[in-house]
Amino acid sequence: MIKGSDQYRLSKLDNQLQVLTVPMKERESAAVAIWVRVGGRYEPKRLSGISHFLEHLLFKGTKRRSHRQIKKEVEGVGGMLNAFTSEESTCYFAKLPAEHFGRALDVLADMVKEAALDAREIQRERPVILEEIKMYRDQPAQYVHELMGELLWPNQSLGRSLAGVPETVTSLTRSTISAYKGRYYQPPNILISASGPVSHAEVLDLAQKWFPARVRGEHSRFEQAKSNQAKPRFHIVEKETEQTHFNLGFHGFSKHDSKRYALGLLNIILGANMSSRLFEEVREKRGLAYEIKSGVGHYQDTGLVSVSAGVENRKVSLALAVVLQELRKLIRRPVQKDELRRAKDYFLGQFLMGLEDTLDHLLWVGEKVLYLESVPDRKKITEEIEKVEAADLQKIAAQVFRTAHLNLALIGPMKEKEQEKLKKSLVIE
Repeated sequence: MIKGSDQYRLSKLDNQLQVLTVPMKERESAAVAIWVRVGGRYEPKRLSGISHFLEHLLFKGTKRRSHRQIKKEVEGVGGMLNAFTSEESTCYFAKLPAEHFGRALDVLADMVKEAALDAREIQRERPVILEEIKMYRDQPAQYVHELMGELLWPNQSLGRSLAGVPETVTSLTRSTISAYKGRYYQPPNILISASGPVSHAEVLDLAQKWFPARVRGEHSRFEQAKSNQAKPRFHIVEKETEQTHFNLGFHGFSKHDSKRYALGLLNIILGANMSSRLFEEVREKRGLAYEIKSGVGHYQDTGLVSVSAGVENRKVSLALAVVLQELRKLIRRPVQKDELRRAKDYFLGQFLMGLEDTLDHLLWVGEKVLYLESVPDRKKITEEIEKVEAADLQKIAAQVFRTAHLNLALIGPMKEKEQEKLKKSLVIE
């Protein structure tokens, strides 16, 4: 089965594996990626961090290639090779001169299909991941985001750290990792993709070679998120730091919710760039932070909105008061037409510029296809953005930014008495 458009070609093999190409004929580079529909939220608590651990191990060698050969075959022709694990997927990718894209796909397919998972390599990589966990915990600006996940989705896989915890990482065995890979790294959960001046037929041939039709498997499943919240939640870590780092978070919308476009515009107005309200009020007018930003995240069945910053220790309460003031403004007063127009132009401009690069374009469309199993329509996205009105933003702000739904993660030298005072002051309505 092949679906096509001016921008994309998408095929599905008999074994349910998908093959995507993004024709970009005038480019000198090509990007290739293999997505697997598995990530942190698929893990039971006892296996927390296994998807990330497995991602590391796929670079350690296959039945045909050593770890050095894997890197040399791509980097030796001027390319780059990398991977990432998220809550809902794992992606292995490369970017290199276009004439070598077939080589890169062969390397990635070999890694995904024939990883050796050598016991000695597992033992060597384990302390590396344990150090990675320590590194994140030593970086308050990073760690507050992990704490936010725990607040939004307590006692759920979606709220746990992608790297796991020392106890689970230490306990993972080769047999457990191999069984996990065997369960999830199956054709129905895999998308093979390439962008640039590439041939769909060639990518399709390689996919059929590595994943023949007789090899099937089951679709991956995860537990639905429980996003109900009746009162504010806090996680404050008292620690001697030069700055206090905070993350203020709320539940948002899923990848499938039509309101996500309006929320994206609301995020731009609130704190996504240097023209935003938070940047102007917190940094430019008051000098409370070097960097303050807001962001949105979307998952299959839920999402989040957050505001994060690092501020002078004695000015935390003031900075948070200013943030809450800006949230109230979004609830109480419609956004002016010119500000909404700028937000739309920023959204569409960033969106279109992101499609110019072979790798950025491939990663954007790949994530969409992995879950929607259809190619995104640029025209429809533009239409959805253009039809958002100021009243839509005001309605969504009132829905999302509520005191009962507030979550605060904070790391800094704040004593217990100050913590309690701060908690009581965080009121939006």
